[in-house]
Amino acid sequence: MTAPKFRHLQFDQLGSTNAEARRQAEAGEGGPLWITARTQTAGRGRRGRDWVSEPGNLFATLLINLPVPPATATQISFVTALAIYDSCVSMLSTGKQLTLKWPNDVLLDNKKLAGILLETVPCNEPGKIALAIGCGVNLLHAPDQTAYGATWLSAHAGQTISPGQFLNKLAPTMKGWLNVWQNGQSFDQIAKAWQERASHIGKIISLASGNQTITGKFLALAHDGALILELADGRQKHYHAGDVSFHTQTNPGSSNAE
Repeated sequence: MTAPKFRHLQFDQLGSTNAEARRQAEAGEGGPLWITARTQTAGRGRRGRDWVSEPGNLFATLLINLPVPPATATQISFVTALAIYDSCVSMLSTGKQLTLKWPNDVLLDNKKLAGILLETVPCNEPGKIALAIGCGVNLLHAPDQTAYGATWLSAHAGQTISPGQFLNKLAPTMKGWLNVWQNGQSFDQIAKAWQERASHIGKIISLASGNQTITGKFLALAHDGALILELADGRQKHYHAGDVSFHTQTNPGSSNAE
């Protein structure tokens, strides 16, 4: 078996792979370096949520230094979503609906299959930003009692997919999409590809942002990756953070305090 053509640190157990990436960065590591763990004792999702970390799923972080400003670095979540999506597609049986959910989830038959946690970490290189790009992919298990339901890849692939097998697909696919992105110079290509794979473009969604829930039509991604929402009065607003939910409501523009 040929050795993978990417640098990889593998652990049996970590608090979280993103936390280990931070430790590596503080010690002077600039990447690109993939860090994986068989289990995590303190796995984290977006907004400080816990990430259930059963053995058999992929818990991986790519540590990388990039010569871009922080605002451009946030585009990496879309690059990573495309890499995970394409890696999953190559392993799925036909007839399965794989989609992307803004800002950084991968869905299979409208259930969460994977999530991404993007964090900045210390960087010793002037003019660069260091990122820990956490990737959690349900390969063998899915957590219960999630807000929108969850599923796992092996159940739909006709075979058991190991974390190592998936990483060997993900790492080169991620490298390929990073090359397309060109440090933000070609984000328009990333946005186009993301939207082609996205769920609910042109449909009514709800966005929980701050202490408000706003309903409107999801029009597209903005040039910086923001979600463009069309309200009932025709106004278009850009949102850079929030939690999206889907429904069949046909009265866009309402806003309800949570």
